[in-house]
Amino acid sequence: MQTTIRGLALAILSSGFAMAHGISQAAECDASAGQQVFQTKCSACHALDESRVGPKLAGVVGRPIGSVPGFTYTAGLAVAKSTWNVEQLDQFLTAPAKKFPETAMAFGGLRKTEERQAVLCFLQTKS
Repeated sequence: MQTTIRGLALAILSSGFAMAHGISQAAECDASAGQQVFQTKCSACHALDESRVGPKLAGVVGRPIGSVPGFTYTAGLAVAKSTWNVEQLDQFLTAPAKKFPETAMAFGGLRKTEERQAVLCFLQTKS
């Protein structure tokens, strides 16, 4: 019984550690669902390999915020002293203007958790 409880506790702690540190569970997520969300909700302004209205998104996971060469960022993003990880991106995609009030991104956010998770899964495969 103790062994089972210890094993369960270790599994819970490990998954919490992975999520806190933005460790990908890409093997367990559906990147194709994320690609579809990306195409329908993001691609009007973003592409993977070139900047459009918004910056290119290939390699966004693990990239310093506001750092795509040649793209002009708003002040809040340009001076951000952080790196895009899964947690940061999830917060931003939930409500961009709440995360960075000065953002020029005219998008209300992805309210559905499953859509955000799918897009994040897809973007992790493009890093």
